[in-house]
Amino acid sequence: MSTTHTIVIGAGQAGLATSHCLTEASVDHVVLERGRVADRWLGQTWESLRLLTPNWASRLPDWSYQGPQPDGFMTAAEFAGYLTGYAGSFDAPVEEHSGVRSLRRSDGGFTVDTDRGSWRAANVVIATGWCDKPRVPEFAHRLPAGVAQMTPDAYRSPDELPPGRVLVVGGSATGVQLADELARAGREVILSAGNHSRLPRRYRGMDIWWWLDQTGTFAVTIDEVSDPARARAEGALQLIGREDHRDVDLPALQRLGVRLAGRMVDLDGNRARFAPDLRTSTDAADARLARVLARIDDHIVRSGLAHPRGADADVTRFLAQLGQIHRSKVTHSGLDAADELREDRVH
Repeated sequence: MSTTHTIVIGAGQAGLATSHCLTEASVDHVVLERGRVADRWLGQTWESLRLLTPNWASRLPDWSYQGPQPDGFMTAAEFAGYLTGYAGSFDAPVEEHSGVRSLRRSDGGFTVDTDRGSWRAANVVIATGWCDKPRVPEFAHRLPAGVAQMTPDAYRSPDELPPGRVLVVGGSATGVQLADELARAGREVILSAGNHSRLPRRYRGMDIWWWLDQTGTFAVTIDEVSDPARARAEGALQLIGREDHRDVDLPALQRLGVRLAGRMVDLDGNRARFAPDLRTSTDAADARLARVLARIDDHIVRSGLAHPRGADADVTRFLAQLGQIHRSKVTHSGLDAADELREDRVH
């Protein structure tokens, strides 16, 4: 059995950043990884996936993007290479192909059993990510046998799906990106969306991530928000990283022909049932969006920043879309209650 002071489980961005900090503090440690460094980015993403954050925003302790496209968006393979380079930059003590089988307390510390042996340590950091396992509704097992279903880690491209329309369950970044790709591939798509946060890809001539960084949004901790419960329930951002800077919020998807529904709440035979809450969730998303844009505009005034040429027209166009989905026929009579599933594909 091997021993060390601290064990870090996972060699993705969180695990490697933790390892760097431990190395800087001269703390003996090991990073256990089930596959290669950045393994999930190499083997559990769809083919067209890119980061939704610009390259310049990929920052780790003592490491940042230095390539020729700071305003571009890395592919999954490029980001895996970025993390591999980071691990090499400080000789991170990564034990690859050491999948963790069990973790237990023992003699005032911890014992970790892996595919390649056991480790003992005084501390363990679990850095496997908050989305390590797909969240599949309990009722999914009741889908009829003729309906294929998969989670995003198994999806690769529209061409690999059997024929039929597709129901995408979940309206955060992954769900809207898949709905966008499938609709552009000519598939008939239904998107079931719950709480979400809507943002434009660009605002007043700059990427929205730049504005969020400038206004200090990323520096706010959970202890500093007025309502932590509400902050946690706001939902992930509806964004996509593409050279055309296109939007993938619900109005943009609706213009592509995607049919929209509220939260999927149950199955009754071959009928999917949706909560009548699409109006409520989109109202909340619009309200959050208005607050974010107001904060950006206030920052522009206080900082004396000039608006880039032509940006005001883009702002006017985007603000005109606020509330657009509420006037849609889909919202009021399309999928608020139920829709029949036949030989369809579910994600």
